[in-house]
Amino acid sequence: MVFTFIKKSQRKIVLDESFSGSSTSSSRSSSFDQQISPIHPDAISSKHTNVLLVGQIYMDTIMTVEYYPQEDSKIHSGHTHQRRGGNCLNTAEVLTQFSKANVSVMSAIGSKESSSALISQLEARNIKTNTCLHRKAPTPSCYIIQCKDTGSRTIISCNNTQEITREEFSRKIEMSSITKAMSFDSDATPPFTWVHFEGRNIYETAAQIDWLESKATREGWRSQLTISIELEKPDRPHIDVLLTRGDIIFFSKLYAQKRGYEDAEEFLRDVQGKCKPGAVLFCTWGEKGASCFFRGEVYHASALHQNHVVDTVGAGDTFIAGVIHCMSRGHHILTALRFSCEMASRKVAQTGFDGLADLMGKVWENTLCSELTKTAQEHKIMLHSKSYENGFLSYGFGTLRSKNIATIRSQISHSSSVPLIKQ
Repeated sequence: MVFTFIKKSQRKIVLDESFSGSSTSSSRSSSFDQQISPIHPDAISSKHTNVLLVGQIYMDTIMTVEYYPQEDSKIHSGHTHQRRGGNCLNTAEVLTQFSKANVSVMSAIGSKESSSALISQLEARNIKTNTCLHRKAPTPSCYIIQCKDTGSRTIISCNNTQEITREEFSRKIEMSSITKAMSFDSDATPPFTWVHFEGRNIYETAAQIDWLESKATREGWRSQLTISIELEKPDRPHIDVLLTRGDIIFFSKLYAQKRGYEDAEEFLRDVQGKCKPGAVLFCTWGEKGASCFFRGEVYHASALHQNHVVDTVGAGDTFIAGVIHCMSRGHHILTALRFSCEMASRKVAQTGFDGLADLMGKVWENTLCSELTKTAQEHKIMLHSKSYENGFLSYGFGTLRSKNIATIRSQISHSSSVPLIKQ
């Protein structure tokens, strides 16, 4: 079955492309009167955010070569190194650098004996691993061929590990709830305020999200929980089943292209009808930056130009970390878009993820808490304010002009059973 979209004349709002967090001022788009200010990573709130990242951890071997090898050839790798990897772990590596972020990962990894070094490394970086599950099979591994001439990455993955089941997921969440209760924190707050899912293990992931939705609603803390999903690999069977289940969804350029789109704005406008009403959608587009669909409008932030690209592995995961950080601290979605796009741009200019939070803090320090102070005083709306509508927070952006959520809901056909294919 093919879903046919009706093309509508729409406008894209481009955030000031010349903007830098180090600037003392920023221009206003004609679409809103309230200035969207940059943030300071640490001067936000005294409250900690508990984030759970669900996905697969890998042990990566990254080989940098001058050009991609021909079949049956032998070439020299100028630089080879091993590091921890996997989308959810990459995001955790960045997110844990920000203060007041309690980061946990849930992944199926090797036996306690074989993965002890990995666990020690993660715990040393303040990434909690008590939600991980041990398997007899070794922790999955990846070989990444990174070519200097084209900047391409070819990934060869080996994963014989059983994925996390719904029963295992729910058991770990229940255990986290019990641990929270034993700490005498017995108010109706969730063990995690943000749960992010990697778009894999599709039907089990869908069941995990449905169970989490049910538990949170039943226990009265759904309004304090944000569920986000990354849809990166378009060829995973039935991946579109997850479209209706995220408060926030992150799409990759590849995902859009595989469905016939060469423009993030057009893709976001079309796909929003297949997602949860009111969901916020992000789509990264490499060196062209990233776009966001929010309240009927598409916003775009340009990438920060880098003269020398060093390491693109994990740039998209860095973007996700930036969005989680900004939005969990109560910042505007548009600030999250701009901040995250810049941080992902800065990531490709360095190897690995170390120091990104400090770097962003220095670049964006001029405005410190100005955005949150203004938001709190004028709008009284923060991320966990319980201003909630159908599974996602109802933000107020001053005079930000966009379609009303109810209007959007009345215009869309909401069914995940129909695939998204552009004609």
